[in-house]
Amino acid sequence: MAMPKVVRSCSDPFAHGLLAGAVAAPLARGAGRGPVLTAVVAGTLIDVDHLVAARSLRPITWITLGGRPRAHTLLLAVGAGGVAGLLGGRAHGWAAFGGLASHLLRDASDRSGAPILWPLSSRRHIPPVAYAAGIAGLALGSWLVSRSSGPWGAAGAGASSASAGAGAGARPRTV
Repeated sequence: MAMPKVVRSCSDPFAHGLLAGAVAAPLARGAGRGPVLTAVVAGTLIDVDHLVAARSLRPITWITLGGRPRAHTLLLAVGAGGVAGLLGGRAHGWAAFGGLASHLLRDASDRSGAPILWPLSSRRHIPPVAYAAGIAGLALGSWLVSRSSGPWGAAGAGASSASAGAGAGARPRTV
């Protein structure tokens, strides 16, 4: 039985947030919960573009849009990841990218699709295997970032050289 469109649209923010959190979960190992929160916020707030596209605060207008807005593109995910990386370090940058990319992959795998490759391609749909591979790749990327060290590693841009030299998540030695 098909889920009514209203129920699906109301549950979407929770599904996107959970997926973004799952993709970013490996980042918590070295950087704490901050990057996971970054991913959840990024993966959920992108849908604000529906309000802009519908030019209305009425939920029925968001649900009846002809398709997802052009902001649902990897171009936005790369840009947001870059800004978050500059402001919060590698873990937050990857988290913002991963949260947005997981949202886009989920949207592109459903019936409505999403213009994730705009402006390079007008293709709006991806097969389920591409969705699964993309989510697995994002989770693997989070794991790799969590294992990186240095001032731009999982500990963030503000990591001290003592903790960066000891590895991500290590406490600096006191003298």
